Amino acid sequence: MVKNFRLHAFTRPILVLSLLSTALTVTQFEFVQPAVGSMKNHVQACIGTNLVGQFAYSNDYAGGALMTVAVVNVGEAACRLGGYPKLLGIRRGHEYAFKDVKHGTQGSSLRPTILAPRQSGAFILDISLGCNANVTPTPVADRYSGFVIVLPGRNGHVRIDGIHLDEPCELGESQLGWLHGFVFD
Repeated sequence: MVKNFRLHAFTRPILVLSLLSTALTVTQFEFVQPAVGSMKNHVQACIGTNLVGQFAYSNDYAGGALMTVAVVNVGEAACRLGGYPKLLGIRRGHEYAFKDVKHGTQGSSLRPTILAPRQSGAFILDISLGCNANVTPTPVADRYSGFVIVLPGRNGHVRIDGIHLDEPCELGESQLGWLHGFVFD
């Protein structure tokens, strides 16, 4: 009986400590999760003056090309980046709307995300290159030296210069955002 009492005396405090440790761990996660979820509702949409865009990567495929642009939050606070923007091409210093822009790109679907200061999001252009059955050279008038991403909700724009592209017969665009596991290559 003395042996059983000693075993019970050691077992009870260990059991209490492990239950307490488990309860504290579970309580922390229950407390933290709603705070992170509710933070998304309080983060303002990104505005053009707080974003900088830069060419990141290009990949050709049969009949087209994917062009990825890094969009960096240069502001002092986190912001929410998402939605489909309007696109304008830059030609001879003027901005022109692209003729045929569709939502969605070949094999990539970025999702809205929250960007901390100095954190990157992305934007992908899917350029159909093989849609001209005559395969004639593109006139110089249809060549662009960059483009402008007009943010959803009239939140300004991001200008990307130095990306030379021809007016495609079809252009696909991703949402602004990020996707877990996405890389710029």
